[in-house]
Amino acid sequence: MSISDGRDYFEIEAELKKRIEGDVRFDRYSRLLYSTDASIYQIEPVGVVVPRHKGDVRAVIELSNKLGVSVLPRGGGTSLAGQTVGHSIVLDFSKYMQNVLEVNKDELWCRVQPGLVQDELNAHVRAMGLQFGPDTSTSNRATIGGMIGNNSSGAHSLTYGKTLDHVIELTVLLADGSEVMLKDLSPDEVEKRSRTDSIEGRAYREVYRLAGQHRNEILARYP
Repeated sequence: MSISDGRDYFEIEAELKKRIEGDVRFDRYSRLLYSTDASIYQIEPVGVVVPRHKGDVRAVIELSNKLGVSVLPRGGGTSLAGQTVGHSIVLDFSKYMQNVLEVNKDELWCRVQPGLVQDELNAHVRAMGLQFGPDTSTSNRATIGGMIGNNSSGAHSLTYGKTLDHVIELTVLLADGSEVMLKDLSPDEVEKRSRTDSIEGRAYREVYRLAGQHRNEILARYP
């Protein structure tokens, strides 16, 4: 077994196991399990990592960059268009990184990990009279991270809104392993970040470029 740069799957697995505290699964059975989701697609991954914490996630990203292998985050695998299958190192957040970290009842926000299932979040806050709005049909298995990635909504999105309507900020790791916080920014803050020579800065500049390129279409058709 080998990938495009000639590296053996077993070599990648061995290097990951040196740095990962979570589970590293490159056996045939695990790869077949993660080759499908709720869609019609089937693509066998390079391997699977079940991270225990963000340090494991960063290690996977850094090592994947070094080896030239893509990374594919995965939650409950409820996607209908094949978003969670691919010839990549799959990151499954649903086993260890699935906790409610903090709830602020007065300010109406909570901080959670990406592998938390939507129904489990709502069960946690129900006694406080709270609810995470989007009512997806897969709420008993869809994870918050996957809902953010897909901007999940549900049959009552006109009432409860889509996932993006309930996200205040995100702490994320970018493709180079750098950690950034994404949230609403003032024009001055956006300009400041855009000037940095980093992958975050390049992302802001590219969004500006695309917005300018398609300005007339956006003004004509939004919302």
